[in-house]
Amino acid sequence: MQLTGNRNQCQGCKEYFNSNFAFDKHRTGHPGVDRRCRTPDEMKSLGMSKNPAGFWMSETREQREKRSKSHEEET
Repeated sequence: MQLTGNRNQCQGCKEYFNSNFAFDKHRTGHPGVDRRCRTPDEMKSLGMSKNPAGFWMSETREQREKRSKSHEEET
């Protein structure tokens, strides 16, 4: 997998992420106490999904479009 821009790989779980935001979203707990990577099922329950290239994204394109449309309607 090619890591360019904000794409990255977690050294804990070895999963690939499409952005720093998605990477941060996949972590849970408190540093030095109980910090860990979320499981794929936990990430999916947060609305995360993998794109066709295999990188986890913080939300699906449909979720992003729905959120954007809702925001436009509010303004």
